[in-house]
Amino acid sequence: MYKYMTMDSEYCSMGRWISVIVGNEMHMKLYEGKDLIALCDEEWLTEDYLAEFDEKLSVMSLEDVKKDFQMQKVHTALTKAIFKAIEQGSCIIHERAAGDILKERQDCLKVLLYNTNTEHKIPRARADKTYDLEDLSHDEIISFMQSRDHIRSIYRNAVASTNWGDKESYDICLDSDILSREKCAEILIEALKDVSLDLDEVQKRLINFFNRK
Repeated sequence: MYKYMTMDSEYCSMGRWISVIVGNEMHMKLYEGKDLIALCDEEWLTEDYLAEFDEKLSVMSLEDVKKDFQMQKVHTALTKAIFKAIEQGSCIIHERAAGDILKERQDCLKVLLYNTNTEHKIPRARADKTYDLEDLSHDEIISFMQSRDHIRSIYRNAVASTNWGDKESYDICLDSDILSREKCAEILIEALKDVSLDLDEVQKRLINFFNRK
């Protein structure tokens, strides 16, 4: 039923872990920022450039981002890369407003991964090798996690018709703290598959239910 999945996720909600497991099971390539850069024809768009751009977003307001020429330039380049990615086959695309870019596609499942327990996310943040967070205090870690989510949300909110994190923006929203990362992966694997219900049997049961006295 679905060939593509877009994943927005709160920082340290296990979105990457879940996407890797789902992608492996469903034979879907995972694209993050660096993978989209590899599909771009723009020599100026490097991993370092994108990392510096993201840090710039972390301290900007939504109104300023909407008017920012660099934002428009980056988004245009990554949008082209997203369309290249889906041309190459079934895939999962993480963030970068991909869910809004592909919102008209009926073969794309739009997903939000979040985690309602901040304390459970702190050890994951400390262990993230992308950043040097081991010496930060408890409150500094929380502030840093909020800054990562700000980057993700403000990027989408500046260019999309629906907001990052709002349930109306997605087909399915999962709490990885309540459900566990493993159960979230299982749910998404099943959601991506074709319906396996016996529809004739379903119809019979519905008729029996609504005709009961």
